[in-house]
Amino acid sequence: MKAVVEIKEPPPPPPPEPIPQAAYDELDGALKIQERREARQRLTPAPPPSAVPAQDDSSPVDADGMVDFERLYQQAGVPLVPFTAEQALDMLRNMPAGVSDDSRQQIITVTLAALGRAVGGTPEAIVADATRKQAALQAFRQTRGDGLADLTAAAEARIAELQREIAKSRDMVEKAKHQYEALAQGCQAEEARLDTVVDFFSRTPAPRRP
Repeated sequence: MKAVVEIKEPPPPPPPEPIPQAAYDELDGALKIQERREARQRLTPAPPPSAVPAQDDSSPVDADGMVDFERLYQQAGVPLVPFTAEQALDMLRNMPAGVSDDSRQQIITVTLAALGRAVGGTPEAIVADATRKQAALQAFRQTRGDGLADLTAAAEARIAELQREIAKSRDMVEKAKHQYEALAQGCQAEEARLDTVVDFFSRTPAPRRP
């Protein structure tokens, strides 16, 4: 009588949820773009701090933020005057120490009266020159402030875009890892199932009795 050997097979594991090929293609494209970007960064030397950002030769501001006020006033269309507000400031700065405000006022008035006949250094002209320069400074600060706001907004938008791309790439990598873990478990379970057959048929049969 022949013995019947029943081989119980374990139930197959549930198949892992497949990731669309388009996701792999998109991840591959994103990684290639990142590789090209990093290659360009390695090949392109970083500019020195003094050259960031690049300065326009006509700009009244250098890379360190120092302002050429004469160039600024010229670009703003402030007219040249024979006796400037800066010259008046020098006069005030060179007044002897300890002079009372009344005495300072009298000295300045007499000096301007003498200069006024030759160079037009009247109080009204000096105040007008100072006022025009103040207006030019305020307008320049406003323009540069608006430019900084635009630059900041554009940079923050770009940073947000890069962060979304990074998050998307990480998500695709995580999905690929989960899929690999699932398929690895499935393959291992199938290998174990097939080992049952291999072990059974690899046994050396017992010798027959005469």
